[in-house]
Amino acid sequence: MAYFRMKYFLFSVYFIFLSACASYYKNLQPVAIDTTCIDAIKPQGIASAWFSTSVDVMNKHISGLLLIKEMPDQSQRIVFTNEVGVTFFDFEFDPDGRFEVKKIISQLNRKPIIETLRKDFSLLMGLPFKDTLQAWQHNGKLYFGTEVQSEKYYFVASDGCITVESVEIGSKRKKKVSITYEGEDIRNPESVLITHFTFNMTLKLKRIDKNAD
Repeated sequence: MAYFRMKYFLFSVYFIFLSACASYYKNLQPVAIDTTCIDAIKPQGIASAWFSTSVDVMNKHISGLLLIKEMPDQSQRIVFTNEVGVTFFDFEFDPDGRFEVKKIISQLNRKPIIETLRKDFSLLMGLPFKDTLQAWQHNGKLYFGTEVQSEKYYFVASDGCITVESVEIGSKRKKKVSITYEGEDIRNPESVLITHFTFNMTLKLKRIDKNAD
């Protein structure tokens, strides 16, 4: 009896493993581009604002204030500081989407960390969606996306193409990152949640009433 219980347990674990590995996007069906929908809701980034921000990664926690600011030359700065003004990082996306690290503390100055944050904020600012887009449909939802270095960047339209439900990064096999918003306008959200699915990391942003000019 113990043998059969163990065999059933191993089979269950194997089934769960296969289910987890199944492609999250495999049921997407290609459809014609709906330019009206794209023009209405395509992510345009976040307008200048301050956010109370917490980052949780691998059971480590860091919190502070995040400034997203549109500069006069159309570049975008993303600056994360603690409550007493110490800068954790200062990033810039130029008008063409090129990324530059202006400043970063030594504890975060690691290539994998910087690359992860670059992708997160590039997605948040809607930069991948300036390229030519493709469209898919699944369960009544429209997915618009583009491929960047073997990864797919999507934004998911709600029923009726009223708003964006989420923006995502995925491989052919699985969803890697998801960004969801609270508020009526994703360009001026009340809060933002960035969730990673391939490792334990979340970023939570909550808008605060502070002049970003």
